[in-house]
Amino acid sequence: MTFSATDAAFEGFRIVRSNPMAVVFWAVAYILFFAVFFAAFGGSLASLMATTEGLEGTQPSQQDLAGLGQAYIGFLGVALPLGLILGAVLNAAVARAVLKPGDKRFGSLRLGGDELRVLAVSVTLAIVIGVAALVLFAVVAVAAGVAAQTSQGLAVIVGILLGLASVVALIWISIRLSLAVPLTVAEKRIAPFASFALTRGKTLPLLGMAVIAGVMYILVSMLGTIIALPVTMATGGGMAQLAEFDGQSTQQILQVAGPGLIAWGVVNAVFSALQLAVLQAPFSAAYRDLKGLARD
Repeated sequence: MTFSATDAAFEGFRIVRSNPMAVVFWAVAYILFFAVFFAAFGGSLASLMATTEGLEGTQPSQQDLAGLGQAYIGFLGVALPLGLILGAVLNAAVARAVLKPGDKRFGSLRLGGDELRVLAVSVTLAIVIGVAALVLFAVVAVAAGVAAQTSQGLAVIVGILLGLASVVALIWISIRLSLAVPLTVAEKRIAPFASFALTRGKTLPLLGMAVIAGVMYILVSMLGTIIALPVTMATGGGMAQLAEFDGQSTQQILQVAGPGLIAWGVVNAVFSALQLAVLQAPFSAAYRDLKGLARD
């Protein structure tokens, strides 16, 4: 059972090289998500972007902010559940691509028990980390408030030190729970906290792996931005032009801006799939290596 942080960090690139069709299928999944969301909310999204741009550089009223907040909440009410489902499907596919490389059908995409279990684990972990963040920063705020009764300088020092300690604690918790998704796919059980035992004594190597993967993610994102800019500009501007269609229906928007939106969607879907592989595959590789599983 050997684990190399640097080796695992580049697992995403190995997937892209050995199974490029997986990236194609994942990109198609992103395109379908974009298409469904835009078909349902294209006109409303254009109005929301126009309203947001109209408030820039002004002093919005409470009524304006309340209306804008309600609009965003309405979008999140639909986008968040769909995003969670898409994330569960894609994260399970990445884990499957690493742990079962021989099964390349449909880019390892499935819709079944594994995805439901990954969804349950992902929601559980998001709640746990969210609650932990609220508790930690509430403690920071209370401690800084108590210190402020003695000295403002002391309050600043306490706030900075405890704030940094809270960030470190959240990173530690996240790293210890980071193998929950591949564990769920490999062992076919909902055990969000079983990752703690597997990562014991491996926190620093896993953190180093995550940092390397994060840097690679940023580089892929920058490359995507460089490529997407001339493509979207040549075809009309993509999502950036939506505010111009305030008050028009989705069909009317597509008649005028369809090529630009399609180009934007395809480019972003491809690079989103690449980013998914770069960022998520290392954790499945770490699980595989820590469990001593065969690579083929």
